[in-house]
Formats: sequence, C-alpha cells, structure tokens
Amino acid sequence: THAWRNALIPVVTLVIGWLIGIFSGSIMIENIFGINGIGKVYFEALSSGDNEIALAMQLFYILLALIGNLLVDLAYGLVDPRVRIQKTLS
Repeated sequence: THAWRNALIPVVTLVIGWLIGIFSGSIMIENIFGINGIGKVYFEALSSGDNEIALAMQLFYILLALIGNLLVDLAYGLVDPRVRIQKTLS
C-alpha cells in the first residue's frame, strides 16, 4: 500500500495532462478530417486574421490548462496525504 500512493503521483500527472492534450490535438485532427468543431474555428480564425476570436479561443485554452494544473495539484493531496502546502515563516 505504501508504494501504491507513490506510484499514483506520476499517473495523476499524466492522465490530467492527456485530457488537456485532447483539446490541443483537436486543432489538427479537425482540420485533417474536416470535422466542424472548436479546433477548426480556432484554426480558421488564425488563418483569416480574426484576432478577437483567436484571442478568445486562446483564453479558453489557457483557462483549460490552468484548471487542469489546479486539478493536478488538488489530486496530489488526495492521492498522497503527505503532500500538503506548508506556510513558511518569513
């Protein structure tokens, strides 16, 4: 049981990273196969110089990455209770 908690830390990192990667991979997949979706909208906005839509889509991807990283940090605390935030005295 002791090794299980230590072994889950990299697994949690990879699984949540893969979920974030699905959205970034959708840009190429949707353009290659001609699927209408959020990735194709982003690619067409970049290609046509539609800066407002491109910036909004970039904001969406940034927020997605930040939420994913927050989930990774919270999952560390659930997987291994020894991982905690400590207040430092200054």
